[in-house]
Amino acid sequence: MTSVGAGQTQNIDQNIAPDNYIARDGGVLNASGASTFEVSINSGAQFNALGGTYSGRLGSAGIAVSNAAANVSDATVTGSRMGMFIGRNSGTTTGSTAVISGSRITGQTSGIETSGGSDIQLTDTHLSATGASGVGLNAFGAEVRAVGGSMTGGMNGIRLRPDLGGVGNGANVSLDHVLVQGLSGAAILANSGVNAQIRVLNGTQLLAGNSVLLDVQDASTVIMSVEGSTLEGNINIAGNSTGNLTFDQGRMTGDVLVENGSTANVTLQNSSQFTGRLDKVDGVTVNSGSIWTLTGNDTVGTLAMSGGTVRFGAQDVPNTFYQLNVGTLAGSPDGSSTFAMKGNFATGQHDLLNVTGVATGSFGLLVAASGLDAVNPQQLTLVRTAAGDAQFALTGGRVDLGAWSYDLAQRQGGTGGTEWFLDPTTQVISPGASAVLALFNSPITLLYGEASSLRSRMGELRFNGGQSGAWVRTYGNQYNVSESSGVAYKQNQQGLSLGADARLNDSDVLGGVMVGFSESDLSLEHGTSGTVKSYYFGPYVTWMDRDTGYYVDGVLKFNRFRNEAKVGLSDGTRAKGDYDNWGVSASVEGGRHIKLSNDYFIEPFVQFSAAQIQGKRFSLDNDMQADGDRTRSFLGKAGATAGRNFDIGNGAVAQPYVRAAIAHEFAKNNEVQVNNNVFNNDLSGSRAEFGAGVAVAMSDKWQVHVDLDYANGEHIEQPWGGNVGVRYSW
Repeated sequence: MTSVGAGQTQNIDQNIAPDNYIARDGGVLNASGASTFEVSINSGAQFNALGGTYSGRLGSAGIAVSNAAANVSDATVTGSRMGMFIGRNSGTTTGSTAVISGSRITGQTSGIETSGGSDIQLTDTHLSATGASGVGLNAFGAEVRAVGGSMTGGMNGIRLRPDLGGVGNGANVSLDHVLVQGLSGAAILANSGVNAQIRVLNGTQLLAGNSVLLDVQDASTVIMSVEGSTLEGNINIAGNSTGNLTFDQGRMTGDVLVENGSTANVTLQNSSQFTGRLDKVDGVTVNSGSIWTLTGNDTVGTLAMSGGTVRFGAQDVPNTFYQLNVGTLAGSPDGSSTFAMKGNFATGQHDLLNVTGVATGSFGLLVAASGLDAVNPQQLTLVRTAAGDAQFALTGGRVDLGAWSYDLAQRQGGTGGTEWFLDPTTQVISPGASAVLALFNSPITLLYGEASSLRSRMGELRFNGGQSGAWVRTYGNQYNVSESSGVAYKQNQQGLSLGADARLNDSDVLGGVMVGFSESDLSLEHGTSGTVKSYYFGPYVTWMDRDTGYYVDGVLKFNRFRNEAKVGLSDGTRAKGDYDNWGVSASVEGGRHIKLSNDYFIEPFVQFSAAQIQGKRFSLDNDMQADGDRTRSFLGKAGATAGRNFDIGNGAVAQPYVRAAIAHEFAKNNEVQVNNNVFNNDLSGSRAEFGAGVAVAMSDKWQVHVDLDYANGEHIEQPWGGNVGVRYSW
């Protein structure tokens, strides 16, 4: 054995044969790439190691530091019992200091064992204990800070116990991006009455063979904070122990298990998330964007909330409903705290918050929306409080359940206290039902937009004597449908039509075929929208008497509709549904073009159109069922167009005009069922229509036209409409 005493410095490297070394009384041992047996550093001595292998034999540690200091980097340390000891000699209180980086330390019973008063800094260092009951870090009352690396034991990754002589303030450990693993036991064990503080930082992982991440036993007290890390497993507080857990931008999935006689408190803050049971936890605090998600019925002593959320189970897990019993509930007055609840309101099953003591503060209830109707909503008690002035309100002001939306009301409980429940007297039509009604109603207004007079479809045929030709027309319209029709919505439509026609046997009759496409976007309240795509084709025939000015125009049109609804629900989710159906429509327009003096003209006309849209059954993806009967329309219209022809030179003629008409929809009672609730779409009634436009014959072959329209009536307003068309004759 080589000894280094007071005032001495010993340097060793790879060229020195392995030996045992002891430094004491301020001596200094420097090792660079050395290979040794046991190294013992005592009584104020200093050990500096860069690289090398240090192997203890016959029950000793590879490196033992007692009341001394060590600086070790890039080393491999093994011991037949413990890899490395960092502590104090019996009867002393100063402990040791160690700075270790980039090293691997392995032992049978522990990687590193410490005692009170010691201070240890680990960087990218791996500790392991190979024995079945081994512990990666066995800390008896030391301060340990680790950044990177790992701590693995056959039983526990870390064991925290008090110093056997009562030295130090407890066993404290800080873990920053460290892997801690107990192969058969808990990741961290705190026992023997220790007072410990644990920080789990920045992606630190705790892995346990028995699924217990932290096991607190034997009247111990542990304060643990989880910051920027995600944990999966349980925390066990037993044997009259106390566990105070704080999550700060941390996450955990698992349970906090509290044995009778033990105490636990859990705080979630700064957008932390905890998913699991906190049953028998004395105090739970959920603040600042944090979420506690229940996985079973729970009972807690005190629940304090400020800007946090308690979620009664995962929202995507159906037919699981929980009851949370709280002794005392305290919330902030601003209503920023939320209970997210759900239910199968068709069967009456639902979550329940039950406060057995005093409740104070204001809270929001975010109740999951459903496509199913509620049965006896007044019996669905969501919250029950025994005492206090707490207030609850629905987030978003309503709950959407099937065809109806409800608000919240409160009443005196049967055994005293206060209950909050869904109030059937506040029932209004839900966004889902509104979307269904709008989809079934919109093909009628869509057909209004696709339909057109002869003038707006092909311009002024009299410019070229009604010659054969081809035309194209693009158009857009907005319709504001009032709630008095059954549902209020705004419809914006864009479309394109094109056609070709030919004179039949040199007569005054033109026959043609047209095709087209339009798309309508529906906008409803609460973020609900719909889209209707229409594909159409059909023949048309036009008779024009060039001598008298009389004309008759007939159109037969077949439509294929692609309908889609996107429903914004009260809980912030969306429901979708779609279906296809057919429609057929026909219109006949007749009138007379009357020439007046100075190239003025007036053109009275009447028009009748009829349509029938195929009924359809479909469902939204939230289980709402919809059944629409055949939708019908029968529209009559009478009006007149007046204008004048202007010769603008080079053979071109411009024809500005204005138009006014009265239209009346005769069809009523277009019935729609939503979850067997019967609704009626009714667009019947009169409206006034006004328009202006200009048709221009640029030559005997080409003509263009532009039309602008406005209409207003009992159920429908058309704030604007317009189309632009081009016709080529041959």
